[in-house]
Amino acid sequence: MKVSFSFLKHVPVLLFWLLVWEVANALIPSNIIIVSPREAFARLFSLGQTAPFWSAIGISMGRIMYGFFLALCTGILLAAISARFKLVHHLVLPAINTINAIPIASFTVLALVAMQSANLPVFVAFVTVLPIIFYNTHKGIVSTDPLLLEMADVFDVPPWKKVVYIYLKTAAPFVLSAANVGIGFAWKSGIAAELIGVVRGTIGASLHTARIFLQTADLFAWTIAIVLLSYLMEKAFRFIFGRIEVKA
Repeated sequence: MKVSFSFLKHVPVLLFWLLVWEVANALIPSNIIIVSPREAFARLFSLGQTAPFWSAIGISMGRIMYGFFLALCTGILLAAISARFKLVHHLVLPAINTINAIPIASFTVLALVAMQSANLPVFVAFVTVLPIIFYNTHKGIVSTDPLLLEMADVFDVPPWKKVVYIYLKTAAPFVLSAANVGIGFAWKSGIAAELIGVVRGTIGASLHTARIFLQTADLFAWTIAIVLLSYLMEKAFRFIFGRIEVKA
């Protein structure tokens, strides 16, 4: 009942924006610029019955999630080492700040020179998520209660137990919060990289094709698919890792 009610309370908002979309379509008499919600969803339904549609989703999701988990592991490791050794922190921080400041488009164009286009979504998702994971994980580790660490030293607690029962417990909420935000950024940046690099057989390439041939219905259909997939991925991640956090 709770799940049903939670969904139903968003229905009026969804209907409102669908109405706004319908009005905008009526005011702009050009199917090249905008199509109606009915045309967009009808096209999405048609695409959903084809193998290339699901193949593109599978390829894009696999590469983007690979980049995300690579950034998750690398960011946690770098943050842990940086929190332990100040010299490493001073050396790593400028690089992380630079990565965070460079636009996705610049990363994509530079990466196209050095690697195959198929690896673009992995790389761009990685560099987009890495700073988010690093900053939050480092903050979580350094915010560990010094009294707990002092007590652990008094009772000669082994280093591995300090990591598991003190540092991990303190940093876990920070890591999970960063990962929740990062998965959305990974998805959006990965699709953008596919679009710019025209990576074959992906969602981004399908968007590029729709733009080139002025297939506005396809463009809207793929955009709806991207929004729905991003929403489902974030929900799935929060559900799975939320349960892990509760058990911990």
